[in-house]
Amino acid sequence: MNINAKNKAELVQFSSRPLWYSARGAIMILLGCVIAFFCITAPDVYILSADFSWIPVIAAVVIFVGIFRCIDALATVTAQGFLVNMQGGVLDIVVGVLVLFGINGEPENMSLLIVGYMISHGIYRNILLSVAKTPNPISNRITGAISILLGLLIWFEWPTTAPWFLAFSLSVDVSFRGWALIALASSIKKNAAD
Repeated sequence: MNINAKNKAELVQFSSRPLWYSARGAIMILLGCVIAFFCITAPDVYILSADFSWIPVIAAVVIFVGIFRCIDALATVTAQGFLVNMQGGVLDIVVGVLVLFGINGEPENMSLLIVGYMISHGIYRNILLSVAKTPNPISNRITGAISILLGLLIWFEWPTTAPWFLAFSLSVDVSFRGWALIALASSIKKNAAD
């Protein structure tokens, strides 16, 4: 089999919608960076009648990221692409809902949930690269490593487990996932041009 034909076949599982991936990735980067900036500059914001920093806002963003990932799964033409996107999308939606509606107690109690989400998401991305033939493996590996690193920082309570750092970590993760989507779109465009 021709290497170029093999690469094109591998990209089919992710569907060929580079404009959609680029736009979604740019929005994810923008939202993640803006929320990360606000987490640092205004960490003590009062949202939903409580002092939870930007956690409710980033939880809503994670839910929407998961919804769009599930839509990608339904639009994918292969079973592998469907499973990859649906599993990640469902994880995003479930954790986003738990974080959004779990802010009625102490925000520090959510740290273990966010740790589990970040580490499992990072491991999932890196295992996925060894099983599925994904384009742009470097960006996915970097994104997975950053998720694991941020999860470990929260777990070891360094520098803090304050609500602003939880929201900051989730927003940085969303930003890097947006960057990985833009790299995917770039790979699709490059292979389409070849």
